[in-house]
This record gives sequence, C-alpha cells and structure tokens, in this order.
Amino acid sequence: MIHIVSNIRNLDKFLKCFPWLASDPAAPGSDVEVSNILRHLATPQSVRAGHYDLVVAKVTSPGATVTEDREGNERPLLLGEWLVAPLIGRESNLGHSSILPVEGIAIGSIIDYISIGGGLGISPDNPASRGDPTKVQVLGILRYHDGRIARSLDFAIDVITKPDKKLCPVIAVIGSCSGAGKTTACIDLLRQLRRQVPKTAVAKLSGTMQKKEILELAIHAAQGMDMADVGLPTTTPPSQENDDRAFFAVNQVLVAADRNLRALSADNDLIMVEFGGDMLSASVPRLLEDPTRLNITALIMVAETPTAAIGMETKLFCISERYESIPRYVVGPATNLQANRNRVRRETSCLGCYDIWTKHSKFAPERQIKLSNAHTEELGGQLLKHCGF
Repeated sequence: MIHIVSNIRNLDKFLKCFPWLASDPAAPGSDVEVSNILRHLATPQSVRAGHYDLVVAKVTSPGATVTEDREGNERPLLLGEWLVAPLIGRESNLGHSSILPVEGIAIGSIIDYISIGGGLGISPDNPASRGDPTKVQVLGILRYHDGRIARSLDFAIDVITKPDKKLCPVIAVIGSCSGAGKTTACIDLLRQLRRQVPKTAVAKLSGTMQKKEILELAIHAAQGMDMADVGLPTTTPPSQENDDRAFFAVNQVLVAADRNLRALSADNDLIMVEFGGDMLSASVPRLLEDPTRLNITALIMVAETPTAAIGMETKLFCISERYESIPRYVVGPATNLQANRNRVRRETSCLGCYDIWTKHSKFAPERQIKLSNAHTEELGGQLLKHCGF
C-alpha cells in the first residue's frame, strides 16, 4: 500500500474516495498498478497544488527528515517509496521550515518532505544540526471525478458536538519556543488535574501536527484531539508574508480550533490546550487574540529563561489586554532554580512560578524533588480553583 501519511486522519473515508491508492506501486512486478495509478493522476500541466492540497509523490533522495506510521512510530523514508501527503507551510526554530510559492507546485517538481506527521514543501534552509530534508518528486495531484483537488480538510475525523453545551474551561499552555517543555508540562498537569476532574481532555491547537505527540498527551487525558483531526496538518500559513493566502489560512485555523474545542466539550468538563511552537508563528497570535472565544480561564507560560518569561508576558499583553486579568503561571527551565523564580516574580505579574520539572531528574537532591512534587500539586490545585472545581 502507498504510504498515506498519518496527518490524513480519516483513512477509511480517504480510501473510499480513492480506492485505487490501496495498491502497492513499489512492489516488484507492479507495472500494472503503477500504470493504473498514473492514469488516475492524469492532470493538465497548468494545474498546480497549493496549501493543504494532497499530492502523490515518490522519494528520490532520503535525507534528514523521517515519517511515522499511523500509530506514531517514526521510521525513515525509503528510496523509491510512494506516498500521499499535503503541501504545507511551516516556520520552525528547530526543524525544517517550508515556504510555498504563490503560483503553487507543479507536477514533476522536486520538493522536500518537511514534517514527521506528513507535510511537503520547499525548505529555504537547514537547521544547524540537521542535513538536507528528504527529497520527493510530485507525480500527481489528487483530484475527484469532477476535477476538484482533494485537500487534507476533506478527511477530518467525524466528531459529535452538542451545540447547546458551552465550551469547557480551557487551561492554555504556551511556550517561549519549540522544545521548551510544553508537552512535559501538559502531561504533568493532566495527571494532577484528572485526580479531581476525571473528564479532563487535551488538545493541540497550533504548530505542525504529529500523531506521536497527540497520542503521548491523550494517554493521560479522557480524550485528545489535534488540528490534523479536523483536517489541518499545520497551522502555519503557506508563506511567511502577511498576504491574502495567510489571511485565508489563519481563518481556517480559527474555525478548526473552535470545532476541536466544541467536540471535546461535548463529553468533558475541562480542557488543557497546548499551543505548539512559540508565540510568534503558527497562527498563535490570532488564536490567542480573543481569550473569550476559546474560554481561556487560566494560562501556563513555559519559559526557558526568566528573560523569556518577561518577553512572553509582554507579547501576551500586546496580543490582548484581557490577559492582564487572566491568571498566569510560569513553569519550565526558567523556574527550576530559586534565583530564577525570584527574577520572574520580580519582573512579571504572574501569580506564581512553579518547578514541576526537577522531580524527574535523577541528579536532583531529595529536598528539591520534594519541593517539585509540592509545586506540581499546588499548581494543579490553583488551576482547578480558577476553573471552578
């Protein structure tokens, strides 16, 4: 079977629409299957693929980027492997980014495999610690019988919403950068919150989606969803310019985020939301600009340094003055030492700084581990109080 990337979440619906993609063109002696697939992909050269459009591609040069299966297990991409994936934009401070040209991607183009969960684009440069991304050639653009181009948004999972039920209280978790520890913070706090509120759900509403990441979060929650579940493999616009394409993409993100939260509110009492990436990209400023729309009741800032915590709070107030009245707490590497916690308390108006990391360190003294455990419990209690529990 062709590798259908994990960010195309509704696989059953996808294969019902494109049953001919269930064959294996990479198998020996499969010339008939290859010919059949190429026949289905017959597309005028004038047709170009854009943001979220689905294409069939073939690996031409394995590189630094890998993929994952539908259970979230990472694996390398193989030379000659065929795959179906969406085109995406991406701004990353750790991995490969992607910019899509205004004119779209033509059939035959050699482009890059950008994200583990499945997304293709054109990487402008490489991170210092990484080599060139895996290269793929676009063999065709997926189209329906009526000529419409298939998009990742067409294959969102089916969800049940209850229009008469209000959104659950939302605890938002934002970070100073990718890798700051947002997921770790979410997992620690989910464990604490669910002791009192078993129906606590989790969502990832920004960044580049990966099945492994939402599975790691969901195992500690009553239910978990990310933006790929509602058809968006990334929340980053197709370019880094403030143009019409960006405006359209961000509006799609806002609609998808609302759908996610309404789906999770149907059968849960509390939602923890991780905003992937940082506060400068992946549509995060637009997602955060109206805390009432998302029903953000409390906010966790995961900061690498005290300076980062100060900058995050400043940026947050620039996004919306309403955050001045929303309870805010700081966790992350910036809070592991007493001196840093003192700096954050002096320079910000947060309600508290909590070391919820040190308890995981095998090198920490027992007194610091005890303090870290106490901090986690105290922060969980404060969050529940703000959310009305």
